Amino acid sequence: MKLLEFSKNCWIFSDENTSAGDEDVLNAAIGFWQEGNIELAENLLRGLITERPNYIDAIHHLSLICSETGREYESYLCCREAVRIGFEVIPKEFDWKKSKLEWSALSNRPFMRAYHSLGLWHIVRKEIQQAIHVFNNLLLASPNDNLGVRYLLPKLWIEKGDYLSVVRHYKTFSDDVAPEILYSYPLVLALSNEEAKAKAAFSLAEKELPLVAKELRKKRHPKPKSFAEGYISHGGADQAYYYWKEYGDYWKSSKLATKIINESTKQVKK
Repeated sequence: MKLLEFSKNCWIFSDENTSAGDEDVLNAAIGFWQEGNIELAENLLRGLITERPNYIDAIHHLSLICSETGREYESYLCCREAVRIGFEVIPKEFDWKKSKLEWSALSNRPFMRAYHSLGLWHIVRKEIQQAIHVFNNLLLASPNDNLGVRYLLPKLWIEKGDYLSVVRHYKTFSDDVAPEILYSYPLVLALSNEEAKAKAAFSLAEKELPLVAKELRKKRHPKPKSFAEGYISHGGADQAYYYWKEYGDYWKSSKLATKIINESTKQVKK
């Protein structure tokens, strides 16, 4: 396996050892997994990895199966190994601040998915700075962000008290109407005691996604009937509930943030 620069600052993973037969076995394993035949899927993956120990996609999917079946540590080790294999072939000329790994290049996706999973593992393991590092790298190398890491970073920065990064992030993605972007901006302004700016930003966020504001000011937070794990409807009650689950404690931790929510309630009633 190699990482090659096919045009200026654009790189692509190339693995000449991967055969069509290997891909057929991988696809068959994924198919059995999706059908619920986990044992057969795992056996196929383990056999494939025995033959092809550097096959990132097979190791990544084995990691996912281990996680689904409660073998968390084995899942983490598989994920870490898949990422290690990718990093081993990244040459010193590759610069995470300048070089690009485009999602449109199919051969880049296995490493990018595995690297994304490692970032999620860092979150699970409370390794926040390492998670930020992974997601920053992915966002820099793939600005189109097909993996959605821009929605994970604000909470991590808030956890670390890095409010300036959230502000910069909002300005970079000011046309993105996801609550992780829209509402996290007034939140960090409130946490920074910038009351006027926080009120204005909250008002704009509420106009775009009113159900999120409604959820934040609730006393009780029952799970909406529309909530389905892994699926979010934009502007829906499920999206609002998910944002509250992730960010509600940060809003409650600030007297100014609470004040802004309450004042917004009065304005709505008028």
